[in-house]
Amino acid sequence: MRTERVYAVSVMVLAGLALVSTLQMRMSAARHHEIIQRKADHVAQIEMLAGRWEREDRYRARLEAQGARQPADLDALAVHMLGEGTVRLAPRPATPAADGWQRREVAVEIPSVAYAQAIQFLAAAAETLPAWRLREIDLRPSAEPGQGSMTAVLEALEKNGSEPQQRP
Repeated sequence: MRTERVYAVSVMVLAGLALVSTLQMRMSAARHHEIIQRKADHVAQIEMLAGRWEREDRYRARLEAQGARQPADLDALAVHMLGEGTVRLAPRPATPAADGWQRREVAVEIPSVAYAQAIQFLAAAAETLPAWRLREIDLRPSAEPGQGSMTAVLEALEKNGSEPQQRP
């Protein structure tokens, strides 16, 4: 009889523990769901950040494959397209980029130019590999329609330690 009581009490204690565990799990389910959702959001954000540089990585790989390690010589390009002494270039110090590349910036000032010629010059700089990209531009019109002065900042990637290439 004593053994039966011990078994009965044990069963009641186990049933009580099961009931308490079930209630505790039900009450904490919403909190756990919130934690799991927050972690899923963090994983999605990490995946987005990890793929953020994929486009730039592909661009640098394409430049490497094509041997395009140095941007076009803007001075020679300006002389070829606009004439001698029409453009003032002010190179800025290069800053490191990824995987042995550096970012080059050049301030371009054209005191007097037809806007159509300025656009052709910028387009020609953008067609080279690695391309010069327009970062800033300031146009100041003159009294003559379609003409004025232009100040721009161009940027391009350049492989560290690369030898200058001869380009038009």
